[in-house]
Amino acid sequence: MKQEIISKLNELEKEHNIKILWAIESGSRAWNFASEDSDFDVRCMHISNKEDYLGLNEIPKQVNFSKGKLDIESWDIKKFAQLMIKSNPQIAEWLRSPLIYKDSKTRKDLKKIFDKSCSLEFLKIHYLRMAKQNYSKYIENKKKSSCKKFLYVLRGMACAKFIEKENKLPPLPYKEVIKYLPKYIQEFFEKCVIMKNKKEKQEVETKKEIIEFIEKSFSGIKKHKKEDFKKKSKLNRYVIKTILKNK
Repeated sequence: MKQEIISKLNELEKEHNIKILWAIESGSRAWNFASEDSDFDVRCMHISNKEDYLGLNEIPKQVNFSKGKLDIESWDIKKFAQLMIKSNPQIAEWLRSPLIYKDSKTRKDLKKIFDKSCSLEFLKIHYLRMAKQNYSKYIENKKKSSCKKFLYVLRGMACAKFIEKENKLPPLPYKEVIKYLPKYIQEFFEKCVIMKNKKEKQEVETKKEIIEFIEKSFSGIKKHKKEDFKKKSKLNRYVIKTILKNK
């Protein structure tokens, strides 16, 4: 599959006149609970020719491709950097994915800047809000719900708890973060993983104690005083330098 992904990335570069600097796998495959029929969620960052940023041409801020089990999404370096300064959890995970299809010094440099500059408190709240959105949309008031959605909700909550306890960015593999949840929640999580591995759209009956734990955890969501990205000027200079080097 990796060769198919690389081939499609090369096609997208030619089609949109961009250079894909790096590409990784996100979602369940990076979290280690993918099923056999899970999609390949490839996420990338690209750059356009420097003249396109200065002239009248519209640069492709986002490039998408989806066919069968392959889903590719690439963001322009400026869009990516703008989300970095918001301490976005997607950014945090894309930069630290253990599954890399195409790598570059740029990804490593951006990871260093993000790791030293992001707001962990903002990131924790982001994780909880994403978990609440998934819960409200797919689980709340239902007798049965998708194992996949339960995993998304509980993993988000586990990442928030990891940040709270360790004061650092959470790792991606689920086993390294769910241990910060109560034992009975860990057991339910592992049950959902087993069921999902057999069938991507498998459902599980909701349990009162699981729902009560989830809803109680959302009480920790609060408004937080804005914290600036610590090295915004450094990131800005890095983006400019990278664009200018791309002929």
